[in-house]
Amino acid sequence: MDLLTQGLIGSAVAQSFSESKVQSRAALCGAIAGMAPDLDALISSSTDPLLNLDYHRHFSHSLAFIPVGASIVALLIWLISRRRFDFRGIWMACILGYGTHGLLDACTSYGTHLYWPFALDRISWNLVSIIDPLLSLPLLMLTVLGVCRSRIWFPRAAVIFCVCYLLFAFGQHRQAESAQSELISQRDHNAVRLIIKPSIGNIFLYRSVYLHEGVYYVDAIHVFPGLSPKIYSGGEVEAYETTKVTREVARFARLSNDFLCQHPKNSNVIGDIRYGMLPTTIEPLWGIKIDSDNPEGIPEFVKFRAIEEGGLDLFYGMLFRKDLLIGRK
Repeated sequence: MDLLTQGLIGSAVAQSFSESKVQSRAALCGAIAGMAPDLDALISSSTDPLLNLDYHRHFSHSLAFIPVGASIVALLIWLISRRRFDFRGIWMACILGYGTHGLLDACTSYGTHLYWPFALDRISWNLVSIIDPLLSLPLLMLTVLGVCRSRIWFPRAAVIFCVCYLLFAFGQHRQAESAQSELISQRDHNAVRLIIKPSIGNIFLYRSVYLHEGVYYVDAIHVFPGLSPKIYSGGEVEAYETTKVTREVARFARLSNDFLCQHPKNSNVIGDIRYGMLPTTIEPLWGIKIDSDNPEGIPEFVKFRAIEEGGLDLFYGMLFRKDLLIGRK
């Protein structure tokens, strides 16, 4: 989830359990604590390009780390404020704010070590996009109103709205999953690996990816309550296969949940097919570039964020369910 939304949810939850006389302070502490787990993004190495991927959304996002992380944040706030405020009140706001972060990130598609250290699986429920204005803007309005007017019902309304939105997103995701299953059946395919995730900024247009006989099939699926799903055919790309997987490729495969593909335009690039700039594109959003002269060496982490001409029009056309001529590439 983006930092703004994380801070807003942390602030709203902290305010919801505070007294009106300290609501502003709780809002600030909850917002800071709600964003604090993403400080793990600072873990990086110039000699290990995958280290950041390894530790982003790792231990700092786990449920077990909430008391530790919240206590660190509370202590820092207390010391910076020169101990003018009650530490217990600061700690309570921080633990409420910090506790929302990992759960919200698990609602997105990247994957979060929610149960570390008891389990190392990355949890991703694929309910919402990392950036979703339909979620963030109402939260911003209600949370700010709560601070400005010192009314506890505004942040509580923000929390209720967030829960309702995520429940609606869950229903949308289930509908998209059913549409994907029907699409696979219509093509008489046998999917051995599949994923369905919302495209950027909305919970109506989904990216569908599944593996059949060594080939990934990518499509866009639009779902809306009361309407039948609308399919936009995308493309096909070969899965990455090799008889000798190097240590770094195996590491990237683990980080990508084994959704590895051969980049269609660069034979030296292994991509994560789960992500693309458009929900129908077969070009991955990121990947690793292998040095052909030294395949055992440290790969370069590369990103592909360019959108071809007409790409935005295509995206909005799919988002608003227009009839588009999109064939398999």
